[in-house]
Amino acid sequence: MKYFGTDGVRGKFGTGPICEEFFRRLAKATEGFAIKKCGRENFSICIGRDTRKSGIVLQKAFVGGFSKDVKVFDCGILPTPAIAKVTQHTRSNIGIVITASHNPADDNGIKFFNAKGEKFTVPEEEELEQILGNIAPIAHQEPQVIEFHREAKQSYCDQYKNFLSVGALSKMVIVLDSANGATHAVAKEIFEHFGAQVIQIGNRPNGENINDACGSEYPEALSTLMQQTQATIGIAHDGDGDRVIIFDEMGEKIDGDVLLGMVAVHLLGTDALPNKSMVTTIQSNLGLDKYLQTMGINVVRCDIGDRNVYQAMVRNNCYFGGENSGHLIFRKISPVGDGIAAALLLLDIVSGNNVRLSELKTKIALFPQKSFNVAVNVKVPLSDIEGLNEDIEKIDSKLPPPHRVLVRYSGTESKLRVLVEAPDQEVVNDAWKDLKKSIIERMMDNGISASIL
Repeated sequence: MKYFGTDGVRGKFGTGPICEEFFRRLAKATEGFAIKKCGRENFSICIGRDTRKSGIVLQKAFVGGFSKDVKVFDCGILPTPAIAKVTQHTRSNIGIVITASHNPADDNGIKFFNAKGEKFTVPEEEELEQILGNIAPIAHQEPQVIEFHREAKQSYCDQYKNFLSVGALSKMVIVLDSANGATHAVAKEIFEHFGAQVIQIGNRPNGENINDACGSEYPEALSTLMQQTQATIGIAHDGDGDRVIIFDEMGEKIDGDVLLGMVAVHLLGTDALPNKSMVTTIQSNLGLDKYLQTMGINVVRCDIGDRNVYQAMVRNNCYFGGENSGHLIFRKISPVGDGIAAALLLLDIVSGNNVRLSELKTKIALFPQKSFNVAVNVKVPLSDIEGLNEDIEKIDSKLPPPHRVLVRYSGTESKLRVLVEAPDQEVVNDAWKDLKKSIIERMMDNGISASIL
């Protein structure tokens, strides 16, 4: 597709599709798409955004692209899973969230949900792009009167009020990093509802500091504060709140695959894991599969992206699935990753079992792995880069089983992501060095600007 990646449309604000003119055209295409699907009567849109300053500009442009009879519910600043939920509650035809998730503040983007709060499928995105291709530029116009959904925040928070028992977290001290993003005004309130003492950072958004040395991408500040306060647990969200990173009481980050394993085993013990199966992506560590198999849990693998995880969950009747990046999906709660729901479940595991996270995480032994990212100026198909696939296959053939070599482009950024995994650390190190050398040389030889990040 021309515009959509693995998670909506995303890029640098003011360049490419992330501009006012494109968003007006995209809105008109969205209207045409919705009318085609459900007719014009009672057509409505639910829209929200994260804390980026550019989000105000883009939302105004997007809403301004609609016809005057389109009903728009403006939910203000809320996490991505909240917009999915409010889309359901308002019975809107489509949900929209303007966000670039964990990307820097000068990026932005847009995600789409259907009436069930599910992310658009690839065929739906392709159809939307096809309609968009026939939309002429739309002149600037003031958006029609829209309805501010004053209950949107409370509606989202209320769904958690019975998640745990009253006072369940009264002995917990939480360090919470909201990334100066969309969870800054809701997460603390939810955790405190159950009696937790919350020390919050990353809660002063100014439109330009989202994900700026804080949140899930920058754990150093949270880790340091945990050690100073002797907190029970650390919780870091990304800019739009659809993922979570967890830290144990020592201030050490818990690997995302370990997190998935801990949650899966807990759900199995509470009879909340249908078919004794869970879903994760090809990115997850093979050690996770090995551990869960010993616990009687089957692991279903799918392509990277929380949308793919959710669709695989539906196909395989799984309640739980996720990515090791921190996207955890609980189908009975939300059809998208929800960082707050995931954090609450982890808090329940710790408080209910009176156990430390540092003890729980040692039960899951992951295989050694190393990864790196390569910044590129253009995403040339790997098969078109002369000699690269042959080099990768040669390196792969030298690794002992079980092992993995993953080389793929990011779906949201101009990066090549590379991972190598095997039972032996020295073997992993050697393969990692060979891959770095080969990828840079092959790309440069083929006229592609590339640098290791």
